[in-house]
Amino acid sequence: MKPSPHRAREIHWVCPGVAALLLSALHHVAAAQTAPVCEHDAAVTERFIPVEMLTGNPIPEARELKFAEVDRTYPFIDVLPDGKLGSGDVALKGPMKYAGYGGKEFEVYERKVPRAHERFALTPDNTAIGRVYDQRFGNAYNEGKFPVGLWQQGQKRSYDTLYGQRSAVSSLEIEKLSCIYDGIAGALQYRWKTNNGVDYGYIYAPGRGIVQVFTYKGGR
Repeated sequence: MKPSPHRAREIHWVCPGVAALLLSALHHVAAAQTAPVCEHDAAVTERFIPVEMLTGNPIPEARELKFAEVDRTYPFIDVLPDGKLGSGDVALKGPMKYAGYGGKEFEVYERKVPRAHERFALTPDNTAIGRVYDQRFGNAYNEGKFPVGLWQQGQKRSYDTLYGQRSAVSSLEIEKLSCIYDGIAGALQYRWKTNNGVDYGYIYAPGRGIVQVFTYKGGR
């Protein structure tokens, strides 16, 4: 049976609306698969990075590196090596005391992410925060994993690090000392590597902590 002229006109009117809805849905899916870009503020060439960039606590006025209390769980985006997006949650708690290498006592934050259970402390030179424990290899010492203190745009620092029973060099390089991430000004983007091939990028935003991870070459 052929549709009546009235029915045919109704079909003609509905189809464009359905097409528009489908296009909108496809656009939404495509957008959801694109990670935000941190827009670089090139005017900032030197900056004091506080511990609160790591924790998501309010940024203090004083230039001091203090492990203030934190106990929170929040999500982040993981940009995988193939460009696809993953996600996970960070559980961050502390500070607390931990006896690490040689019985040395550290003030630490304990962090749990999908890949690891870790404890972080300041490096001896107070230029970074790094792991002093990871359940995958045990104790660590002098790892630079998150820059703190005074840094400059493009600056790179390296750290002679112990991971369990092996030695390595960990390094930090500032890619965007200040950038705008998802509408939040004053975010930080940097690269972290080790000389045995591990390679990650990170974005931290004020009031949020870690918001995005770039897994270039995974590892411990």
